[in-house]
Amino acid sequence: MLWLAGCAGGAGGAGGAGGAGGAAPVESGSAASPARSQQFHATELRPGDCIEPLPTTFTVTVVPCDVPHAAEFATIYVLPDGPFPGADMARLMQDGCGPRMRVEGDAIGLWGLGPAKEDWPRHRTVYCLAVPLDGGKTTGRVVK
Repeated sequence: MLWLAGCAGGAGGAGGAGGAGGAAPVESGSAASPARSQQFHATELRPGDCIEPLPTTFTVTVVPCDVPHAAEFATIYVLPDGPFPGADMARLMQDGCGPRMRVEGDAIGLWGLGPAKEDWPRHRTVYCLAVPLDGGKTTGRVVK
């Protein structure tokens, strides 16, 4: 199971570090995705990568930011050592991602991709995404 957490409220503060590249991207050109989209594992995201649709796994589709998209990758946050956070996961994602995200606009919230219990403690990274608070799409960049 993959943890997904959406948090209301604008995000601001200091920036963070993005993931590093690895495998070659997979071109995607289906009717449901823009012709210039590519699929990546979340570890390959860089701040400012625009994502459509909102991911439900660690495989994300990166699209040009000039087309409507659901999210923009902002930064990562490594959860602290200890037992799996369980019910505290959403709060930890918000507390960890929020201060590290630098975004433009007040109508931007936070969405986090986090580790599953079966992957804990080997994987503790949360991928922090900037999303429109209204749940819609945005065009252009919001991550500074």
